[in-house]
Amino acid sequence: MANAEHSVPGTLQSGRTPRPALVKVWDPFVRLFHWALVGFFAAPSLLKGPPRDPDSLCLKTGAVGHTLVLVDKSDPWSEVQAGRLKRLVKQLGETLPADRMLSIYVFNDVFEPGFPPLLSLCNPGRTASELIGNPRRDYLRWVEKFGRPLDEALSVLTQPAKGNLSPIVEAVGDVASRPETRVREGDKSLVLVSDMLQNSSQFTFFGSAPGARDPERLKRLVGKVWQDSNARSWQLQVHQVQGVYEPQRLEQASSLWQQALRGSGIPFVWERL
Repeated sequence: MANAEHSVPGTLQSGRTPRPALVKVWDPFVRLFHWALVGFFAAPSLLKGPPRDPDSLCLKTGAVGHTLVLVDKSDPWSEVQAGRLKRLVKQLGETLPADRMLSIYVFNDVFEPGFPPLLSLCNPGRTASELIGNPRRDYLRWVEKFGRPLDEALSVLTQPAKGNLSPIVEAVGDVASRPETRVREGDKSLVLVSDMLQNSSQFTFFGSAPGARDPERLKRLVGKVWQDSNARSWQLQVHQVQGVYEPQRLEQASSLWQQALRGSGIPFVWERL
């Protein structure tokens, strides 16, 4: 009778090479160590946040939305009105969403196309490392980058000025048409602070010359400038300042401007500062 081959329980069959049980046990720990190592080297860049332009503090890919404040300093304001302007702009800066750009432009009677901004910065927001770090230290860093330049701009913004002309429409067309004021994503808001008493060769609320205070002429001018400069893509907010003029003249300017904007199909919000 032939001898039958029997396998003894607990022993290995001939030719089989089993995976050691110890390796199976350590597999999860090896994977965990691998991802921990990846996280260790990736953490600094993740906590630091995405790359930004060192001057504007905007993302290298561009700002996400833009709030542009355009201030008419062709006529003097009272201290009360200057204080209101400061509070308005400071509120815009303090509530600005992260990665959104805030620009402040100031014009007077001597209008020069391409006049530079008083300030143009993005709110850098807070990085992950700042949120889990020292809040006091991180707030001071934010102030240094964004808050202090804003305060310095406000101190210049509220200084009194005076001029003979007020080229409001021309200034709007100039800033709205610039490549540097455009953004690839997000909305654009144009905040216009002025007494709205346009006074230039194209239209004026003063004097008795033909075309002065002509609603149709203002409507044609506004429609053309908004169309040519792409200002229609901006959300318009007007904050009318009383300045040194009587309420009746300001009310007339408000009425004619609102007629012109509505007649040109331009949405707007109108408030008194």
